[in-house]
Amino acid sequence: MTNECSNSEILFPADNNHEIVEKLEIGFKKLNNKFINLLEENQRIKQQYKNLQEENQEILRINSELGEKNKEISRTNLEILRKNSNLIEDYEKILRINNDLKEKLQEKDEQFEKLQQDLNLEKQKNKEIQRLEIISQNLEKNLKILEVDEIDVNTINAFKENNEQQNCNISNNPTPFVLNDDESLEENINKSQFYSKIRIIVGLDFGTTYSGFSYCHVGKNQEIFLNHTWPGHIMLKTNTVLRYDAEYNNVLSWGTSALYERPHRKNRKQKDSKFIELFKLCLGDLPDNLRPKLPIDCKKAITDYLNEMGKLIKNTICMRWYGVDYFENVLLIITIPADYSERDKVIMRQCVFNANLIESINSENLQFTTESEATALHCVENELKYDIGETFMFVDCGTYITDLTTRKLVRKDPLHMGKVTAHIRDFRGRSLIDDVFTNFLCERLGTRAIDLLKENNYNQFQYVVEDFRQRAIEPFTGDNLEFSYTLDIEDNIPALLQYISKETRKIMEEYDWSIDIKYNDIKKMFDTVADRIIRLMHIQLSNNKENCSTIFLTGEFCENKYLQNKIREEFRHKVNNISVPTHPIATIEHGAVIYGLSMLDDSKFKFDNLKFVTSSRVLKYTYGIQCNCEDDGNSLYMKTYGDKNCKFNTLVKRGTEVAIDQTFSFNFKPESNQSNKSFAIYYTQKYHVEYCGEPGVKLLGELNIDLPDVHLDNRSINFGLTFGQCEIIAFARNELNRQEHMITFHYPYDRNDDYLYDHYGDYDDYLFHNN
Repeated sequence: MTNECSNSEILFPADNNHEIVEKLEIGFKKLNNKFINLLEENQRIKQQYKNLQEENQEILRINSELGEKNKEISRTNLEILRKNSNLIEDYEKILRINNDLKEKLQEKDEQFEKLQQDLNLEKQKNKEIQRLEIISQNLEKNLKILEVDEIDVNTINAFKENNEQQNCNISNNPTPFVLNDDESLEENINKSQFYSKIRIIVGLDFGTTYSGFSYCHVGKNQEIFLNHTWPGHIMLKTNTVLRYDAEYNNVLSWGTSALYERPHRKNRKQKDSKFIELFKLCLGDLPDNLRPKLPIDCKKAITDYLNEMGKLIKNTICMRWYGVDYFENVLLIITIPADYSERDKVIMRQCVFNANLIESINSENLQFTTESEATALHCVENELKYDIGETFMFVDCGTYITDLTTRKLVRKDPLHMGKVTAHIRDFRGRSLIDDVFTNFLCERLGTRAIDLLKENNYNQFQYVVEDFRQRAIEPFTGDNLEFSYTLDIEDNIPALLQYISKETRKIMEEYDWSIDIKYNDIKKMFDTVADRIIRLMHIQLSNNKENCSTIFLTGEFCENKYLQNKIREEFRHKVNNISVPTHPIATIEHGAVIYGLSMLDDSKFKFDNLKFVTSSRVLKYTYGIQCNCEDDGNSLYMKTYGDKNCKFNTLVKRGTEVAIDQTFSFNFKPESNQSNKSFAIYYTQKYHVEYCGEPGVKLLGELNIDLPDVHLDNRSINFGLTFGQCEIIAFARNELNRQEHMITFHYPYDRNDDYLYDHYGDYDDYLFHNN
């Protein structure tokens, strides 16, 4: 026992009992507190449970209400569906009513069209009456001639020419007449039906170096849109060029994108593609030295180009106006040079058909107008300030061709332009600057190097020419003396490096392969072309003999401010107004659309360009050219008509029967260093005449011409007179460069013709009143 107590005391010492009890007490209190907390937590949980039950009851109540509302919505939806079904039925009724209205409206349109045809027939009838009145007057005059006691050859000739003159008077009416009235009626009805289907008019300027098109809807506004979106470029025109594969089978690219792709330094030689351009020059009356030598038939090139252009035209129309049937609703107007023959027109029509731009080769949806007519239409259309009788000169400066045309305003309501009274065509334009620029490069880099670049890397050569045009020619105004152009050869024409000689390479390395073209050099390039154009304009004004009220500057090169300012400065004291359209480069295509609109409404605009019915005439006068006084009459060296004792070189004698538009011409060789020429044309009633100063020999007029290329000895000029229905055309054609000058004269007025004198006073009044 003692040991056990001892052990107990050892395990639980007496002095520790108190501490143990305290610890137990503390532990009990903690447990008690936890229990109390658990009770309180349990109480809170019960309360939360109760709250959740209440919320659940509320949710059930809300769900019940939502269920009721959902049922209400379902009932509402059913009502909406029912009403929608009713609306659909009402809409179908409206569609039926609308279709009925459309049918009635179509009937009204047919009635209106029939009424319009009746009105047109009434107009036709009135014109027929006017024609019969003219024929009646002609018969009265012929009866007076028949009353003469003696009828000689001259009387018979006068009788014939009176009939011809009256035919000319009749034919001047813009509405053609046929002998069969039923055929005329049928033709007018068919024409009206055809035009009633036209919705869109497209004017296409198929140019030598640049082409473009405009279009318009024939609705009320008739706003004309100029196309400016081309593959890879945004501009008003694109280049007339094609890039083929090596075999010329497939077109790889066309237009600007075919030429002006920025070169890469790695591209040394382009063997897999071939370029074709200037193929339009294969048509027309050009000598062989001006026609391009093409590796393929020009008709294939024209067709392929028009085919690519046609795809863009069709897509453009489709994007702007939905539902247009191209072959039925589109009238295509293509502009052509005035000197195109009927054969050239047939070729163009065949190419247009093969390019899928018309449905049949004889489709009326393709019409042609001349470039000069389109230019005049665009320039004068909105100008109401001009007076009847005013004369206009249209200067169209393109890349390869410069055309100067003079016309007179005959009538204002509707606007009616007279025939071309004077014309000059020069086969030089802005391309002359390109030639000077190319020669400049040849002088700096070597002719052989440039020739090899053209042969093997034509696209790089064209790229640098275009770059010069955009950064030097277009922005040049002549005002900034610091203006210059820098050509970086390594960046712009890297392929050229392999063709440059060692000597030139050493020089170019010193200049870091760059060429600076300064202000004076650029100005000289411009003046080469500008002075030539201005010289031709002076000649045109001198040939016309009438005051020119306005000069219109059109064409790509006339967009340049330097050329505009130089022309204004030169002619500001001679011509009251020198006008430049908003977009000179797009004048022709814009005018082509206006021409199309005038076809739909002939009250808009008219031209004197009709073919007449008389097939021949007997000349009342002998016509000839003044020759050098010392000449024996056979030599063709000419001089100006100052001396009346100069010899009269006969071209055609009085009494000769000539076909309409028959020409009498000869060739002569200009003197050495001769830079201009004046032809004096005389006429007389004499059959034999030797000198221009003889009594009865009168001056018909003169034709002044420019003779460029004075350094050449092989110049030859073909001069001639063409006897038309109501006018005589004097022309001079340079056989070397094909430059042409033309002026129109009225037939000499015979004062013995009492009929004309009594009614009109002079021949000019006669022509004016019958236009």
